[in-house]
Amino acid sequence: MNPFRLSSRVRPPPRAARVGPANISAAVRARADPSAGAEPREPADRPCAIALPWRVSARSASGVLEVEHCGDRPAHSVRFALAGAGVLGLSLPGTVLPGERVRVVVRGGVAGVSAAAPDALLVLRWFEPGGQEFLWPIALE
Repeated sequence: MNPFRLSSRVRPPPRAARVGPANISAAVRARADPSAGAEPREPADRPCAIALPWRVSARSASGVLEVEHCGDRPAHSVRFALAGAGVLGLSLPGTVLPGERVRVVVRGGVAGVSAAAPDALLVLRWFEPGGQEFLWPIALE
C-alpha cells in the first residue's frame, strides 16, 4: 500500500461571485458537453499567449492549497500532479466552472517528503473548451 495521497475537490464560488440564473443553464450545458461553445483552434504555426485563468486563493503550512478559477470559460479535466524526490502523485480530473475553487491536499509520509524536497513541484493541468491542454507549475513554499 502506498501511503502517498494527493486529493482535490471542487468548491463552489464564494457567495459574492456566484453565477446568476441566466448563466446557470449555460454553465450546466458546458459541464455536460465540453465541446459546446468551443472556439476554433489557432493554427500550429501561430502561437498565442493566454492570460492565466487561475490564482492561488489560500495556502497553509499543513499542505493545503486552494486555487480559484478566474477565467470566463469552464476548464475541463482539471487535475494536479505532485512531483518530488522521485515520486509522482496525481489527483482525479474534473471540470471546474468560472468562480469555483479547487482545494488540493497533500497527505501521507511519502507525500510530505516529496512536497518538502528541493525538486518538488505541483502542476495544475487543464483543457480549454477548444481542446488545448495547459500546465501551470505552482511553488509549494
